[in-house]
Amino acid sequence: MLRHLKLPESVVVSRDIMQMGNSSAASIPLAMEALLENGQARSGDSALIIGFGAGLVFAGQTVILP
Repeated sequence: MLRHLKLPESVVVSRDIMQMGNSSAASIPLAMEALLENGQARSGDSALIIGFGAGLVFAGQTVILP
């Protein structure tokens, strides 16, 4: 998805799958929390969240980080 959107290198991408594994529905909130905790994102930043799950379903949404 990152390549398809052609986002610039400056865009922060969560890559916490190595630490967290596939935690199903909790993957996105855990990734957001990790970015906030390690300082890669701040409260009030905009975020594009994209989920891909069982049944080959996917969804995306933009949010403001808490």
